[in-house]
Amino acid sequence: MSSSLLWSKHYTVSDPRELALIEAELGTRGQTVSGTDYLGRRTSSAYGKSLYAREATAQPSSDRDCSDFSSAAAAQAYFLSNGGPTRDPAGLDRDGDGLACEWGVQINKLALKQRAIATATRASSYRAPRPSSSSRCYVGPRGGTYTITASGNKNYGGC
Repeated sequence: MSSSLLWSKHYTVSDPRELALIEAELGTRGQTVSGTDYLGRRTSSAYGKSLYAREATAQPSSDRDCSDFSSAAAAQAYFLSNGGPTRDPAGLDRDGDGLACEWGVQINKLALKQRAIATATRASSYRAPRPSSSSRCYVGPRGGTYTITASGNKNYGGC
């Protein structure tokens, strides 16, 4: 599936497992941001929260660990394709947040950065309304508009 189609699905998909699979695939491709959408936009809130039961005494049934993968996204993709997030046979998600290895750290950092950028963009584009001495706008005999100031003078730049 093309990256643009994956981003389109990422924005609209409602199934959490499918969303996680899409994010893992985009992450393995190095795709982290597309327009206003980004990895972790809807999933970073899970980071560090124990959402899935993990038995502390259970030994992984696989000999895979995080260092076996080229990236955290690749580890996440493997984890999801082998029972994750509900099961973790390889022990890649010991805290039970549904995010294997350092994938949670990466998407959380990305989400925080993108939210900060969006906030800064909104703040810089905000323009305070021009103060007006009166809420009533008058039309003069030649068609010009004005307001009346507190001192009773005409303010031709106020409408």
